[in-house]
This record gives sequence, structure tokens and C-alpha cells, in this order.
Amino acid sequence: MKLVSILLITLFSTGNFTFSAQTAKDRKVTFNIKKGFSTINGQFSKIDYKIVLDKDGSETISGTVGISSISTGNAKRDKHLQNEVWLDATNHPQLVIQSKKIIRKKGGDYTGTFDIKIKGKTETKEIPFEVITNGGSKFLKATFTLSISTFDIGGGVVDLLVGDKVTVNVELPF
Repeated sequence: MKLVSILLITLFSTGNFTFSAQTAKDRKVTFNIKKGFSTINGQFSKIDYKIVLDKDGSETISGTVGISSISTGNAKRDKHLQNEVWLDATNHPQLVIQSKKIIRKKGGDYTGTFDIKIKGKTETKEIPFEVITNGGSKFLKATFTLSISTFDIGGGVVDLLVGDKVTVNVELPF
């Protein structure tokens, strides 16, 4: 029930490279959060991202996730998550992520510092991610957690049942 998103990506490229996800297939931004004794799983289908990696070290990764594209397998819950108390899709239709710094570690391992904006609130977060080559395809993979209280998400009686930590999984082809 929290947005997540998160939209990262990187390449092994040593030259200039720009990627737009508008034509990408198999991109995934999923999440899970505890609710009572169960776990709610969800995903977003409206994902857009762009990566620029320059050999001079001026890498940048940015992306958005459309709040209205949330899907938890329960249409009533999805609509509820878009209301003002939860993700406020009317006033804040997108989750936004923007890199501030990207460091290549070894192999396909990276660490990025990102500004994540949800519901008008911004958190700066360091997120490790990796680039995996599978056959002829490359994917960025990352798993991280966000605190919904940081973004003023939730409230009411249901809030007592919902955990504060949402786990976000990102898999983006490039």
C-alpha cells in the first residue's frame, strides 16, 4: 500500500547512454507490506524511467510511477489506496525518484543516492542495486525498504493494522 517505487537503472557502458522505459518490456516495480497477520502484495503498471551514464562520471537516473496504476489484486483496496489519506493520487499523481549520486562498486554492483518523493514529501535514501546480464538482456535489480510514516501515508482504523515498512522490489530491463 505504499508506493515505491522506484526507479533506478544503470549500465556497464563506458560511453554516453540514454534509455527511456516507454518501450521497455518486463519492467517491474512491486511492493509488499504487512497488514495484520498477512502480507499485501502489489505492483504498479505505469512506470517511466530514464538513465544517462557518461564515462565522465555524470550518471543520472530518474523515474516516475503512476499512483493510479497501483494493483493489489483487489479493486476496492486499490481505489482506497489512491485516496487522500493513503497515496493521494488526485494531488500527487506520481511517485518520483531522482539520483543525486551513483557509485559503481565491483562487477555489476552499484550504490545510488536518490531523492524519493511521495505525497509531496521527499526522503534521500542510499539504495544498493545490481545490473544482471541474462542471455542478451540486462536488468537492474534492487530491493529496499521505505517507511510509510516518512511520507504521511495511512491513517484511521486500518492504519493500526498496517506495518510501517514497505519493501520495494525493482526489476528494470535496459
